[in-house]
Amino acid sequence: MTTARLRTAALAVVASALAGATPGRAQTQPPPFGQGGPMAPPAPSPARPPAPPAPAQASKPDARPPAPVPRDDEIDDPKVSRRLGTRISVPPPPPPPAPPPATARPAAPPPPAQPVAPLRPARPSPESEAADTQTLVHPYTPPAEAAFQPTPPRLKLGLRHFNFIRIGASQTPDGIAATETFNSLGVDVYPVSNVIRIGLTTAFGWQSGTGLLDGDYFATQSFSFGGQYRDLGHVVPFAEAFTGVGYMRRLQFDRTIPTAFWQFGADAGVEVYVARTGYLSLALGYLRPVNGFAVRQQFTSVFVDTWSLKLGIGI
Repeated sequence: MTTARLRTAALAVVASALAGATPGRAQTQPPPFGQGGPMAPPAPSPARPPAPPAPAQASKPDARPPAPVPRDDEIDDPKVSRRLGTRISVPPPPPPPAPPPATARPAAPPPPAQPVAPLRPARPSPESEAADTQTLVHPYTPPAEAAFQPTPPRLKLGLRHFNFIRIGASQTPDGIAATETFNSLGVDVYPVSNVIRIGLTTAFGWQSGTGLLDGDYFATQSFSFGGQYRDLGHVVPFAEAFTGVGYMRRLQFDRTIPTAFWQFGADAGVEVYVARTGYLSLALGYLRPVNGFAVRQQFTSVFVDTWSLKLGIGI
């Protein structure tokens, strides 16, 4: 029971006591005494209407301040509270475990999006095109192509043409030995080829206009040393000196005469590259071929100073 309820009950008791005080005093007076006659019965007390119920506490304003609201840890009865002290709250039991969550069903995949047609670019107006043309300051220039760098020559097949002389009795009116025209086919290999070129040449030559059975022929092995300039692009000029030795067969009066053959000379020319590893060669050179043989147990030789033309193709 709270303090407010106690106050309400006390006020109701006081009001009831005040309402029943008058009948009580009337009953305490002695009854009247009559002499010689029978005792009259006491007069009944007039009936009094019941006391109206005490008005509710809410209808009567209370000037006193409201009572403090008791805390959860306080006891309602002041006497019990003074005897026992502050109430100790026992923690409530733990709540029951929550049920496991229901497994959510996977949502259905969204429908595939419809492809959007590409928008056609808007055609710029003539005014914007004119403005763009006017704002162009530096026109586009394509990058310059790399300069052509040829591969140094490594192998060449060459054909040389030169003049030589006959041996034996001269059939000319002035007694000078007649000339013979020779062609030679050689393979040039360059183990060193950069600014300096070093080559080895194996060649076979024959007398022009005759066959091997009716004319002279020779075979030689030569060594060359020279230089070349490769910074002109497709044209590579070169110059080289060479020398070599070999065997030469001479045919005189239907008789075969084995002889020695050696030569030395120089070439100057150009190599024109049609591709990075392919070229054509043209060279004009000086040549001095020498032919030595034995005549009447005596070694003699003939030679001639001549010009030569050499054509070639190589890689």
